[in-house]
Amino acid sequence: MKIACPSCQLTGKINELELPPVGRTLNCPRCKNSFHVAKPPPKANTPLMNSCPSCQYATFTDEMFAVCPKCGMTAEEHQILSRKQREREQVQRDREALNRSFRNPDLVKAPVEEPTAQPARASQPVQVTAWLCIALGGLLLCYGSFGLANYYSKDWQAVLSEPVLEPVSKLYVFFSLGLIPWLTTLFSLHFIWTAHRFTRFSRGSLRSLTKSAWAGVAVVVSYETVAFIEWARVSSSTGSLPYYAVGVISSLFMIAVLGAPFFLLIWYLRSDAMVREFRRAQAS
Repeated sequence: MKIACPSCQLTGKINELELPPVGRTLNCPRCKNSFHVAKPPPKANTPLMNSCPSCQYATFTDEMFAVCPKCGMTAEEHQILSRKQREREQVQRDREALNRSFRNPDLVKAPVEEPTAQPARASQPVQVTAWLCIALGGLLLCYGSFGLANYYSKDWQAVLSEPVLEPVSKLYVFFSLGLIPWLTTLFSLHFIWTAHRFTRFSRGSLRSLTKSAWAGVAVVVSYETVAFIEWARVSSSTGSLPYYAVGVISSLFMIAVLGAPFFLLIWYLRSDAMVREFRRAQAS
C-alpha cells in the first residue's frame, strides 16, 4: 500500500495487513509531521467477517473486516476452506449411508475410496525463494564448519602467546577465532530449517524466515564488530580520530555489502506480492 506525507509529499509503502482496523498515526522522517493512515476499505462484494476462525481474533463490535489483522487470513480463504471441508464431510456421509444400505454384497459392491490428494506444492516464487535461502544457508554452513575446524585444529592459546610477553587467555582466543564460526554455524542450521518449513508453507513460516533473515544481519554486524576491534587493537595504539573514523566507515560499508542478501530477502518477504502469494499457496 502506497502512502504519502500530506505536508512534504514524501512517499513510501507499508503492508496494509499490518494496519489495525482504526488505522495508525505515522511520523514523516523528512518533515517530522504526524499524519493518520487509514486502513483501505474492502473492495465491493468482498466477503467480510467480525471474527477470525484461524487465530480467534475478534473485534467484539459490529465492525467487519476482510483480512484478519492478526494472522492475515482473508474471509474468502476461510469460505473456500469451509466449503471444501463441507464437501469432504458430505462425501463421507454419503459413503457411510451407501454402505449401511447394502443388502447383498455380491450384487452391489462398496465404492472404492479415491486416493487422498497429494498436498499442494508451493508456488514458483515461494519455491525459488526457499531454495535460494537453503543454498545461502549451505554456503554459510560450510564457512562456519571450516572456521570451527581451524579453531579446534591448533592450540591457538600457545600460538598467540608466543610472540608476546604475557600469555593470552582462552576467552580472548574464543572471541578472536571461535565466536564467529560458532555463530555462523548455528545461524546457518536455523536458516536452513526455516527455509525448509517455508517450502511446505507451514503456518508462521513466513514470519519465521523474516526473523531468521534479521538474525543473519545480526551475525554480519557481529562479524564486522569483532573484525573492527581486532583491527583497532593491532593497527595503532595512538591512532587519531580520523584514523578510527575511516575504520568505522569501512566496517559500515562491509556490513552493507555482506548484509545485502539478507536486506533484500527481508524486503521481498515483507512485500505485498509475497504475502499474497504465500497466503494463496496456503489456501490451495
